[in-house]
Amino acid sequence: MTVCSQFFHIFLTSKKVCENAEPSACCRSHFLGAEQHTLLHLYRSLVRSKLDYGSVFYGSTREFYLRLLDPIQKHALRQCLGTFRTSPASSMCVQANEPPLYTRQKMLSIQHLLRLGSSPSNPAYNTVFSPTFKASFSSKPNQNPTLGIHIAPELENISFKWNNASRLSVAAIPHCLLRHPEIDLSLHYSDKAVTPPEVFKVRFYKLCDRVKILSYL
Repeated sequence: MTVCSQFFHIFLTSKKVCENAEPSACCRSHFLGAEQHTLLHLYRSLVRSKLDYGSVFYGSTREFYLRLLDPIQKHALRQCLGTFRTSPASSMCVQANEPPLYTRQKMLSIQHLLRLGSSPSNPAYNTVFSPTFKASFSSKPNQNPTLGIHIAPELENISFKWNNASRLSVAAIPHCLLRHPEIDLSLHYSDKAVTPPEVFKVRFYKLCDRVKILSYL
């Protein structure tokens, strides 16, 4: 992903997120019964999900471009928490239990590489873990490095070695062809509010005898 495409993606992301970052008055007004926990759920599903999309790849772009998304998170958290405009972004992130965008983008990139490390058959495996342009990017620090080079220091900090990663095993039989488990819901048909507990016990013991349960709590 080139710098122009990264900036264009960030610009489109910020434009799209701004449409969902402003909840309606009935949702954000604490006077009308809005609750922080519900508003934060809306933020994570409507705003943060769009900020996370593609962040693994555009996260290696220039920090100046990434800072264009920070005001969106700050504005959304301020609406959810009901804080003042002068409230610092760091305190709002702590109160909402949300990491800053830069930290979250780094976390998503590390998780992506950990999943990639368990699948050597992936076409991007050798490109990420065996980069061929490391010397070129080290001599030109102003250029944006590739994903593997950009996240390599973070993987070293967590002592990750891609040679020791457990390999992903694929089942020989697809899940769609496996036999579905049989679930007995006979105890669920009776209304618990009007059925005596003794009746449930008798039915449960009969069920245990029928299905040959060896042990139960």
